[in-house]
Amino acid sequence: MMRARLERLLRRLGAPGVAAVGILLFCVAFWASAIAPLAERHASAAETLARLDGARAGGSQSADDGLDTFYQFFRSGKSSADWLQRIYALARKEGLQLRQGTYRFERGERLSRYEVTLPVRGSYAQIRRFTADVLNEVPVASLDGIGFERKRADDPQVEAQVKFTLFLDGSADAAGKQ
Repeated sequence: MMRARLERLLRRLGAPGVAAVGILLFCVAFWASAIAPLAERHASAAETLARLDGARAGGSQSADDGLDTFYQFFRSGKSSADWLQRIYALARKEGLQLRQGTYRFERGERLSRYEVTLPVRGSYAQIRRFTADVLNEVPVASLDGIGFERKRADDPQVEAQVKFTLFLDGSADAAGKQ
């Protein structure tokens, strides 16, 4: 009985009607599996943000305290020379050939910048591991740029210019004294 009614309904709907019902069922399933959970996550994130804004407005931490906390991160007690030694050791660990680099120091009131450009020679994989290691093990470093050049298409070695910036406590200097 039920099967006969369903068959009659399908015949009356025809191919376009059956396709429309299928699309409708797909949309309902998609909404339930993707859209509804995202809406819940959005609501949760908005609630968390509102709580944080309320705590900040309540004066739990002043802007100056937040900045002091930020700058404290850069007061590691290590000098630029210490960080450079770590970078050179990471290059040696990867078997990279380092050439004469260029170094530029800019003193800032609270943060100083030490820009280091290193010409290196090695395989692409070695250079990629080296930059990842530096970013993982030298927390005051940022990768500002990297450029690759291969002399011949079949050469496994590439020449690269890797530019890092070390962010140091403003009282540090280029010679590594703090």
